[in-house]
Amino acid sequence: MLNTNSPRFVLMLIIMMVGLSLNSQTKEAVILYNTKPVLAEITLTGNVNKIIKDEPDFLDGFTLKVQDYGQFISSEPQITDGKTTTAVLMNVPESSDFLNIPFESGYATLSDDAITKLDKLVNYLKLNTGQKLIMRTLSKFADSALNTNRLNSIKTYLKIKGLSPDSIRFETLSGNVDVNEVKISFEK
Repeated sequence: MLNTNSPRFVLMLIIMMVGLSLNSQTKEAVILYNTKPVLAEITLTGNVNKIIKDEPDFLDGFTLKVQDYGQFISSEPQITDGKTTTAVLMNVPESSDFLNIPFESGYATLSDDAITKLDKLVNYLKLNTGQKLIMRTLSKFADSALNTNRLNSIKTYLKIKGLSPDSIRFETLSGNVDVNEVKISFEK
């Protein structure tokens, strides 16, 4: 009796181990995605297959340190006695959308095109002080971490260039599409 059950038991163990090893090609883990903790399905090589859900309370009790780029502000040319050294003038269009800052799908990193547009905006705002900005994003989810990080990327860049973050208002609008840009307009 021991001889007849032993091969079946060994075969069953082998089948179970193969099944478990095939299922373990992906794992669920809490990761930081654009500085927000999320539960994600990841592969053994570290690629993210999908975001399962937000985990807002995962870092309770911890402080998340985000790099402050304020140390780089000093290299920007300053306005002295009302004259500027290298200012690029920009005509303000009469539309409701002043400027569209493009982003690559799924990323909050500023591209070369976005930086060029923001530099023109900075030069315009340094010549026309007192202007207040509104930054708007559109997403399927009103509290999208990606859109929050896109707004923070622009805010940090403008802060590096010497603009006050107090002159910027943010709005995240929800709709039925995700737009890969941030619209910047003047507050009236």
